[in-house]
Amino acid sequence: MKPAALPTPANDAAPHPLAAIARSWPGAALAVDAVGIVIAASPLSGFAAGMNAPFALPSAAIASQIVDKAGRRWRVSAPVDGRRLATSDTREEPDAAQRFTAAVSHEIRTPLNGILGMAALLEETDLTPAQRDYAGAIRKSGSRLLALLNNVLDYSRMEAGDIPLDEAPFDTSDLVQDVAELLAPRAHAAGLDIAGVAHPDLPPRMTGDAGRLRQILFNLAGNAIKFTEKGAVLIEARPGAGGEGLALVVRDTGAGIPDHAKAHLFEAFSQVSAADARRDGGVGLGLAIVTRLVEAMKGRVNLSSAYGSGAMFVVELPIQAASGSWQRTRPQRSLRVALDLPPASTLACMSALGREGGRLVKDWKAADLVLLDAARPPAQIETIARAKRTLVVLRPGDRGRIEQFRQMGCAGYLIRPLRAASLLERVGLALDNVAPAELPPERKPGEAGSVLIADDNAVNALLFRSALTAAGFRVHTAGTGAEALERVGETDYSVIFMDIRMPVMDGLEATRRIRSFAGPVAQTPIVALTADIDPELEERCRNAGVSQLAAKPIDPTRLRELAERWARTHAKAAE
Repeated sequence: MKPAALPTPANDAAPHPLAAIARSWPGAALAVDAVGIVIAASPLSGFAAGMNAPFALPSAAIASQIVDKAGRRWRVSAPVDGRRLATSDTREEPDAAQRFTAAVSHEIRTPLNGILGMAALLEETDLTPAQRDYAGAIRKSGSRLLALLNNVLDYSRMEAGDIPLDEAPFDTSDLVQDVAELLAPRAHAAGLDIAGVAHPDLPPRMTGDAGRLRQILFNLAGNAIKFTEKGAVLIEARPGAGGEGLALVVRDTGAGIPDHAKAHLFEAFSQVSAADARRDGGVGLGLAIVTRLVEAMKGRVNLSSAYGSGAMFVVELPIQAASGSWQRTRPQRSLRVALDLPPASTLACMSALGREGGRLVKDWKAADLVLLDAARPPAQIETIARAKRTLVVLRPGDRGRIEQFRQMGCAGYLIRPLRAASLLERVGLALDNVAPAELPPERKPGEAGSVLIADDNAVNALLFRSALTAAGFRVHTAGTGAEALERVGETDYSVIFMDIRMPVMDGLEATRRIRSFAGPVAQTPIVALTADIDPELEERCRNAGVSQLAAKPIDPTRLRELAERWARTHAKAAE
């Protein structure tokens, strides 16, 4: 018995004009009905009547361009009697637009990395007040150019229908804390506190596109920093409405948004006011990008704000717990903690310590542990530190004062923005009287570990070498992936920073070969550096064996934090 044939659409009895055009089209063409079923197809399309179209039809009754899951670009006509014609030029490379966007991004971001990084290093040297102002102006102008580049490139790709999603398990706590760390230099330079908090009832791991989620948070929190003059920005991950899904929340203590501006705030090229446009220097694409991404994930974004009382953006997404995920551990012991910190850092501390049985007390004399902001008067810090176990909380730029706080009697230190795992570790050390010996003295070159920088750009290599040498690392450089392999064969490195685009052999191929080596060298942490915007790059890096992907430009403080974190991880694994 022959299998039943697919039903022929009723329209073929009286052929639709677009069906005839599709059948005779010299390239790939489809005629589709209102629900996305093919009613006719050209021989070169690879489709037949009755099949589902390889793309979702646009909701608007206008001509559009759509990229299907295979990367083929389709030009879709406006509806004609409920039918649409979709054509694709088979001679056109499907990812040509993506490659152009990536090339433009790389060619602009690479020199920007040098400009911003060198300006940051310059600010760390002894400068006259006028010179410091000039260096700060260079850094701020470069940062504004970078933000504009990111938004224009992102929006242009989304306008072309290019929003691929790469779903994989991710850590919810790392998601918000990574964004807070990336934005911390900008927030601290503006005199603002910033922190990331994951709700204790949220599964530790969920399944979704972590890269796109970071992009959403980066745009929302970046806007919050730009329009907040004093106070704090808090980034939260919590269960969605009814305990289902994921809610990402960004709160600020800024001026708020007037009611008349809310209706068009998420439109492209929209600003609250002309004054905001002049102060921001952007083009009003950040929230439009957020809207497109949230819609692609089948979620929604809401705004709650009263003029003069700050703003709160809530992104609700139908994201579920990853397979095998578990609920966070419940409190194990009681701990009385006194806090004197900026508001966002206070909430981050309360969230992390609350899971472990921590209880906030107002009087530091009744506390088991005290956490103090490094901005408090030195005499006050010393008085408390001599009487109670005390952790001092620093900004990254205050690292040079660690020895000073040790002399005051502090049991340890933390760097803002606070990361829950680091906070709990340092609290445990302080309570066990281990932290004073753990606080490191100023390191000599080479004592922090050895680093290989593989980058064919001489300015970037100089920037990385200068920043990491100052942090106590011994630094070697390589200009190609092949040269990096030779270096790895000669020296045991604590961490390798590998640029992805290099001549002779690219960074991903060099990484794959290092991972194939015999012995401990194959486990060396490799941080891939890229100036590209490529949604598939993160997956390619994972497949190659990359430990972490970091986007250029990368400022010296962030670079040192990455080097120190992975050097510690490598040292523990070798024990």
